[in-house]
Amino acid sequence: MDYNQLKEEFQSFHYDSYTYQIKNQTLELCFNYRLIGTNQEIPFIHKVSYYAKGNAEVDLNQISSLEAFVFHIGMVETINYWKLACPNDLVIHCGYLNESQVKWWKKLYYHGLGEFIYLNHISQIVTEENFVNIVNEKTSDGQLPDTSIHLHMLSTSGNLIPIGGGKDSVVTLEVLSGDSQDNIPFVMSPPVAAYDCIEVAEYKGYLEAKRIFDKQMIKMNDEGFLNGHVPFSSILAFIATLGAALVNKRYIALSNERSANEPSVIGTTFNHQYSKSFEFEEDFDYYIRTYLTKDITYFSLLRPLYEIQIGELFSHYTKYHQSYRSCNRGKSTNEWCGVCAKCLFVYIILSAYVKRDELIKQFGKDLLEDIQLQPIFDELIGIKETKPFECVGTIWEVRHALNLALDRYGQAKLLTYYQSIDGTKMQDQPTEYEEGDLVPKGHLELLKRELKRFEIL
Repeated sequence: MDYNQLKEEFQSFHYDSYTYQIKNQTLELCFNYRLIGTNQEIPFIHKVSYYAKGNAEVDLNQISSLEAFVFHIGMVETINYWKLACPNDLVIHCGYLNESQVKWWKKLYYHGLGEFIYLNHISQIVTEENFVNIVNEKTSDGQLPDTSIHLHMLSTSGNLIPIGGGKDSVVTLEVLSGDSQDNIPFVMSPPVAAYDCIEVAEYKGYLEAKRIFDKQMIKMNDEGFLNGHVPFSSILAFIATLGAALVNKRYIALSNERSANEPSVIGTTFNHQYSKSFEFEEDFDYYIRTYLTKDITYFSLLRPLYEIQIGELFSHYTKYHQSYRSCNRGKSTNEWCGVCAKCLFVYIILSAYVKRDELIKQFGKDLLEDIQLQPIFDELIGIKETKPFECVGTIWEVRHALNLALDRYGQAKLLTYYQSIDGTKMQDQPTEYEEGDLVPKGHLELLKRELKRFEIL
């Protein structure tokens, strides 16, 4: 089934309702959706739960005053199910979005599903305006729901730190380690590496969120309905915002870097990492301040840095080197798969700063000796149409890391190949993508102090 066929068969997707309950010190959110077709109606139930571990304290009882946060989590989770058939209308039955909000969500859908659009070959027929039509459903008496905006007043301080188990969130943990008593790590359906990094950082508690997808969606993916990458970090953003409110944290300190601003398809706006970009960060911070609360600030602590600077910082945090993992394929087994773009990218970046034998110990093999990785290597160094559709850094910094590795790493097959295609003569200058950041002054000083400590420019 292709895009046009499915869009003709299914006319609308409905966000019907949300509920919440507290059960055994766990907050359970439940969202009900429907996909409406010419001859069928397919219901979905999606769930998100929150619970605190260790000495982390969470006030679940305030959830009754945070319904707008819950509604918005249900709204962002619609993306997972709507994309199965991309029906024309997304109909909201349990809330209201004004004209400006609708425009905001249409932008997120279009750019957040940019990779999905590109790989499904529909970039010539969809635009930000026509990709999805968002409709507010009237109540039974013909009236729209309450349209007034009620900003929530919260008493907040300290940092909620999302941890994914990779090198970037480790750097954020270390930069903010001096305020650890006022920090709470946050994990969402995490891999083992996330727990391990929290333990290495010596935190005694954390907040966890878990997402449960409707099995029908997985079945439909297997049956040929549309599938592809969704803007995961935007989903994390809304779920983390409610999490910050529940644990009374002022800042959500992300670990997204400047490199995430580079498109995956050079010369276009299609970016696997759109919801990690500074553009989304600005949009989201504006959105929550305008429609949810002014007492929570969403920002990326590492936004001023490129991946290669983060890699250099991480190289000094040796206590994490056997605990972190950045490989998505190996999440379930807590391993580096050694054959994906993410593994090769991280290996290349660290090869400029970490000794060869130590890297091999971390990854289980010498990735620069694996000539089977050449197709991925070519994408990373920018000699193919696209970069890998993965969370990898810029083309420039891959080349720069390889040039540094040539002087210190020793002979390796991919390095020899790089020299044979005159890789050292390729452009090795920083790519200027979206300067700027939202890092609060105090946090920025902590980051600068850490860079100065290790003499990183």
